[in-house]
Amino acid sequence: MVKLSSIVGLLAATLATASAAQHSHQDVVTFSPVLKNRGQFKVYDKPVSVTADSSTQTASFVGNTKKDSAVKSKADIAVAYLAKNHNIPAQNIKVTDAYTDARSGITHVYVRQTSGGVDVANGLANVNVDSKGRIISSSQSFASADALSKVKRSNGSLVARASDDASLKNAFKSLNDYVKTAVSDSDLSKITVASTASLVGGDPQFTISNVPQKSAVDGSATAKKALIQKADGSLAHVWEITLQQADHWWSAHVNQDTGSVEAINDWVSHAESYNVYPRNVNDPLEGSRSIVSSPANTNASPKGWVTGTTTTGNNVWAQNNPTGGSTWKNNYRPNSSNGAFNFPLDLTKAPSSYIDSAITQLFYTVNTMHDLSFLYGFTEAAGNFQDVNYSGSGVGGDYVVAFAQDGSGTNNANFATPPDGQNGVMRMYTWTQTNPNRDGDFEQDIVAHEFTHGISNRLTGGPSNTNCLNDGEAGGMGEGWSDTVANLMRLKSGDTRSRDLLLGQYVYGQGIRNYPYSTSTSTNPSTYGYLDDPNYQEVHAIGEVWAGDPPCNPTFIDARDAIIQAEQNLTGGKNNCAIWNGFAKRGLGVNASSDSSSHTEDYTVPSGC
Repeated sequence: MVKLSSIVGLLAATLATASAAQHSHQDVVTFSPVLKNRGQFKVYDKPVSVTADSSTQTASFVGNTKKDSAVKSKADIAVAYLAKNHNIPAQNIKVTDAYTDARSGITHVYVRQTSGGVDVANGLANVNVDSKGRIISSSQSFASADALSKVKRSNGSLVARASDDASLKNAFKSLNDYVKTAVSDSDLSKITVASTASLVGGDPQFTISNVPQKSAVDGSATAKKALIQKADGSLAHVWEITLQQADHWWSAHVNQDTGSVEAINDWVSHAESYNVYPRNVNDPLEGSRSIVSSPANTNASPKGWVTGTTTTGNNVWAQNNPTGGSTWKNNYRPNSSNGAFNFPLDLTKAPSSYIDSAITQLFYTVNTMHDLSFLYGFTEAAGNFQDVNYSGSGVGGDYVVAFAQDGSGTNNANFATPPDGQNGVMRMYTWTQTNPNRDGDFEQDIVAHEFTHGISNRLTGGPSNTNCLNDGEAGGMGEGWSDTVANLMRLKSGDTRSRDLLLGQYVYGQGIRNYPYSTSTSTNPSTYGYLDDPNYQEVHAIGEVWAGDPPCNPTFIDARDAIIQAEQNLTGGKNNCAIWNGFAKRGLGVNASSDSSSHTEDYTVPSGC
């Protein structure tokens, strides 16, 4: 039986643009040590009162704590709380930020642990103090007193010495090796290191100059000494280096002794972006391409669409397939190291000249279909197409293999749907009705039509049985559902019932169906009785009748009744008469019937409608 609540959700609702989620894409792994002593965020049932005294007041505050005595007093309370509860001397606690939320009255205090005047980079805490000066919640990741006692002390000089020069140069080279902008020995010999100042009570700052532009956009980087907690709880002396490049802004901690990168973060968040015809532009005849940024829906694709630097991800692998073969893993795909898939497109040339844009468009549209169908019920449990099923439901390992400009045919498209756990395969062809030829990858309704075959085949009979929409009326309904979803994808807020739609208009001119899809029976006269016409025995033609309306191998009447029941379950029957009127208009009224050889039309609706 079709999971018709899912089908109705797909067919009856206007599909909304998915909310965005940022996702970083780069070929450098960012990381930081996983700390065993990382304290959990604590919320206290009763606020904790702590008294600050001269021993717990820190002399150095930043930001508004210098000007706002009320904020400073709350910061002193936070320091007193940390010193008392975590056995950390107040002189080893540096307040980095503190402010009071005007609406709640809560003061948020952020601190960093220090040792010998040097910051512990990942020794952090935040404490929240209410308007009465009481601690209401906190968290911390301080290094232990034992680890602090084992730290080797430097001689305390803040002036760049020869040893600092060599150590920092070595660390800078290691960092560039890690981020794949290697610095040669010749480049390294030209680099200079100097202390920017001798800051009493503060961190010594170092400037690295004469850096090659490939490594730093402005020819320089900055550094300071720090400590970092390692995963085993020990502390290591590191250089904290800040390095800005064309597409990255690295904040790295490099071991002063070994040169190994202990932690690295990129301050630039590389969101996915695609230069494509967006969801509300069906094809090049309807509008222009635009940059679509971070389109992945956080619920449907929590880790974004791209898992590397090319058009591969959890939902779809899109690639060229000029030979029309069945292998895909080593096929050609466009590459974008920074997550921006922006490639040229000249539709006056042959399709092969813009294959990068075609693959990008196909990747975008199939992912859009994945996310939208997920939101309307085609989830992991329902048998959708994903490599990793984050919920643990269903069977993974079955992302869609999408072939752009597939060489095994022309003037068509298809989608193969094996059971859940096996890859769905989409083949998009070029079309030869025009000169130059046109590429079906750029016609959204064709891609949406094909993807919907995957949906309907797995929802009818269940994810493990995809043999329920083979031919006859059942096969026709599969085609009709695909056309209906393709048409729904094209709807705009200003559309009315008078708008007619042609499927495949961009690639085929007059469209690929006998009639436009229309609510007018003059424009599209197809009714239930047309199925007795020998010309309507092929599944696509049968689908034209079914799509005019929207058990295993169901009949039209089976599906009509199930859809009406599903709507009753979803809304309590608010749209019951509207649905009956739609079916009756095409001959599927209350008394419509069929046997193995003929179909009897009926145009009546239930009493009360």
